[in-house]
Amino acid sequence: MTRYFPLVSALVCCYVVAVIAVLGSGVLTEESALIVDDAAQLVSGSGATIACWWRARHNHGGQRHWRVLLGLGTAGWTAGMAVWAWFRTFADTPLPSPSLADVGFLTLPVFALPALLVFAEDGRPVRGITARSARAAARTRAVLVLDGLIVTGSLFLLTWATALGAVVSSGAPTALGFVVAVAYPVTDLVLVVIVVLLASFRRARNSLRLLLLGSGLIALSVSDSIFAYLVSSGAASMNPLFDAGFVAGPALIALAAIVPDDHEAASGHEWRERTVDWAHLMLPYLPLMVAASYTTVKTVLGAGTDDLEVVGVFLLFVLVVLRQLVTLIDNAKLLEKVRNTQEDLAHQASHDPLTGLANRTLLYERLHDSITRNSRTHYPFGLLYLDLDGFKAVNDTFGHSAGDALLRAVADRLRECVRTADTVARLGGDEFAVLVATERRQESELVGGRVLAALQRPFTVEGRSHTIGGSLGIVHCPVDEEISAQTLLHHADAAMYATKQRRKQRGGETPPQGTAPDDEPAGAGAVEEGAIRAAPSVHDEPPDTEAHSVHDGTTAPDDPAVPDNPNVPDDGISLHN
Repeated sequence: MTRYFPLVSALVCCYVVAVIAVLGSGVLTEESALIVDDAAQLVSGSGATIACWWRARHNHGGQRHWRVLLGLGTAGWTAGMAVWAWFRTFADTPLPSPSLADVGFLTLPVFALPALLVFAEDGRPVRGITARSARAAARTRAVLVLDGLIVTGSLFLLTWATALGAVVSSGAPTALGFVVAVAYPVTDLVLVVIVVLLASFRRARNSLRLLLLGSGLIALSVSDSIFAYLVSSGAASMNPLFDAGFVAGPALIALAAIVPDDHEAASGHEWRERTVDWAHLMLPYLPLMVAASYTTVKTVLGAGTDDLEVVGVFLLFVLVVLRQLVTLIDNAKLLEKVRNTQEDLAHQASHDPLTGLANRTLLYERLHDSITRNSRTHYPFGLLYLDLDGFKAVNDTFGHSAGDALLRAVADRLRECVRTADTVARLGGDEFAVLVATERRQESELVGGRVLAALQRPFTVEGRSHTIGGSLGIVHCPVDEEISAQTLLHHADAAMYATKQRRKQRGGETPPQGTAPDDEPAGAGAVEEGAIRAAPSVHDEPPDTEAHSVHDGTTAPDDPAVPDNPNVPDDGISLHN
């Protein structure tokens, strides 16, 4: 079927255009035009019925059900058309209504409505409409309800202004005739509303099928509205050209039924998907623009508007304002969510995910800013490089979860040792750095002492108490010479390494040249008990760079020799070139 669908579509379009052209040309006599008109409508209705039922046999589930239902509706419509043709041809009744033909005609909307509802289940929500959170669901429902009311109100206003209002105001020769005349625009209004809502809020698996189906039902509705107006006004006949919708509508429904499932073209381009989404989002406002334009034209031409049209326009205006208010609120919340997301992403990019401390990238940025400021204002600052002693034993013995918990506890204590202007960063593993923004060089040593004292207090992790320590190196930024953030951090690392090397030497162990000693538990190494000492780094330092290496000893937390805010004493040896 996929292979022959373009040819069948072309033949159907040629057939519809040819019939309309012949009926509108005026070359046929009135009797001949009626015969051609009725025959064409019978052919279209029969073709729609056959196409729906034939394709239903080759489908299953919802694809089968909506075709069966629509086939029943077109079958009833075709039967009504046969009765209509008999009245016009053999009973000499140009406009036979009310009659048994109306029963057949009104069968179509009765079955088409559930067919559309089943058809809707095969689609998916339009992007940008559905909510992705429970809180946004309420706003989404409000938007859907308001858009539905705007569509329904606009189409009702248009129907009232064109046919329904005239039917109600003109009445009909009989009560049954009035009921029949009103039934056509009302049922057509329901079908058109469903089609527009379906096209607005649901993206059909096959958009061509939805387009053909919707166009067919709308074409039938237009001719129905004209028919209802003529019946209510007591017209004796109906121009065959007004029956164009009765010829084209069933033909379009037939094409919708036989559209191949794989006819939907692959998007391939994001701009095409975006265009389709925008078309779906703008579709609910198309009936509003048509209704408003029609009412405006009537007013300008002096045709006047009744009270219902005035009230309808006002209510639609209120609905549109409410819809925009909901949109503004939703956009404001969306912008807030986007801003929060950007802030979260920026935080994640510049902070360690385990401890929440600054990461190496953020530390480099702040070091660079501090160095730049120092070169202009000679505002000194210190950099501390900390390596934990005893962490590896905890991590290897009790597992990574215990090690992670210990690192988070260490991070919390480091935050307590610094001011808000200082920066604490985790460089990786069990290595940390502290950027001390200070006007006094001694402040860096004070912060280092607080850090080491804080590490001496036992840590409780997963119900176990652990005592660790740390090796600390301190450097200050040179005043009169340029230095990079990487170089400054390297010197702080070298000062910290000197502490470890000094401990090894005091313990009688000399590490190989150029290698770093293994991580050790707190208390290993020979350091005078109760003293926190500072020693110079043995590595070369840049001019005007003061470097100290500080080691956390084995002093117990309650030892009076280690106050809460200890001053780190200088050995009297500082490097100044």
